[in-house]
Amino acid sequence: MIATETEIQRRKKRSLAERFWTRVDTSAGEEGCWLWLGSTLRGRYGQIRRDPEGRELRGKKATTHRVAWELTRGPIPAGMHVCHLCDNPRCVNSKHLWLGTHAENLADMKAKGRAARGDSSGTARLKPAQVQAIRKLLAAGRCHLTDLAQLTNVSVGTIENIKYRKSWRHLDA
Repeated sequence: MIATETEIQRRKKRSLAERFWTRVDTSAGEEGCWLWLGSTLRGRYGQIRRDPEGRELRGKKATTHRVAWELTRGPIPAGMHVCHLCDNPRCVNSKHLWLGTHAENLADMKAKGRAARGDSSGTARLKPAQVQAIRKLLAAGRCHLTDLAQLTNVSVGTIENIKYRKSWRHLDA
């Protein structure tokens, strides 16, 4: 049986760059988002296996925006993040990427209004209506912090943070 050209290509080891660029949609043009069409992490950031190193049978998985940076701009300094200007996790256009520290990436996220706040945060234990009720009770002087903490099953510190607007700042009383 004679193998087809596609089967031969499949058997042939392809470089990371070759595997990478065949899964990128560049139809948006040079200034647009180049979307990763391959595998993703929980439907968000693209992922691809690096070439195996040493005795590895399979290479380690890497996020595609980091691979795009390395393929187009070179190594990523230790401790640096590859951040998106466009805020599109599947975008791999190096013109849309920048290097920053973890703190810079978080500040960028917050400045663009993408940080989880209130009950959209994974750690929130209260609902907005509860926070508003707590603020009204505190303003009226009807309840003590410890009473509210016990009633809502949160710490006194959480109630203080609500009172002094260190948390739930975005919510009006």
